[in-house]
Amino acid sequence: MKKSINIVGFIAALLMFTSLVTKINHLPGAGIAMAMAGFALSIYLPFFLLYKPGEASDTGKNVAGVIGAISASVINLGITFKFQHWPGAGVMIVLGISTFALVFIPMLLRKKLKGEESERKTLMNTLGASGLTVFALGILFKIQHWPGAAIMLGISVFLLFFGYFLMYMSDKTINAEEKTSYLRKAFLSVIIGCMVTTLIMLSLNKPLVKQNSGQEVAEVADSRQ
Repeated sequence: MKKSINIVGFIAALLMFTSLVTKINHLPGAGIAMAMAGFALSIYLPFFLLYKPGEASDTGKNVAGVIGAISASVINLGITFKFQHWPGAGVMIVLGISTFALVFIPMLLRKKLKGEESERKTLMNTLGASGLTVFALGILFKIQHWPGAAIMLGISVFLLFFGYFLMYMSDKTINAEEKTSYLRKAFLSVIIGCMVTTLIMLSLNKPLVKQNSGQEVAEVADSRQ
């Protein structure tokens, strides 16, 4: 199992790196490399998210993890199809993000709140889960060009940063070292996630570059005459 995960991860990383190099240098085969990298990453994501070294994996009990891993894989596959302008991209993106936001996050929150007696931590975790849900739906609405995306993304900022993170940082019941370690990982994840999301959104909204612009202008002028 470990060897298979390492092999799949190696192939996915190699294809991602190759697609980046070919795309930056405008080399032939960049589109094919990007498509193959997308497929490889969609295969690797469930292994990466579900397998934890040193821990016994039980997919039957970790239903939320399985749903999260599958939704992440479907989202990545949908983005790959979107980049390649293949049919079915919208369906996969809607299905993946909707499952992540409306199924995985609520299940994760329910698991987190199980046995929790502190009302403060219950509110804190609820605000965090709500912020992630609204953010994911806001990204979905932005990708699909549906109205309300800006409002949802704005609300997610307040829920996450002025709700969850402020409450977590001011919680004196949490060990200082544990708090610092968690916040470092959380803030780094947020920064990297925002950078990746921004690059994806810019790429998806980037207009197609037309090569024979002079010829097209001439054809338009002839058609008007």
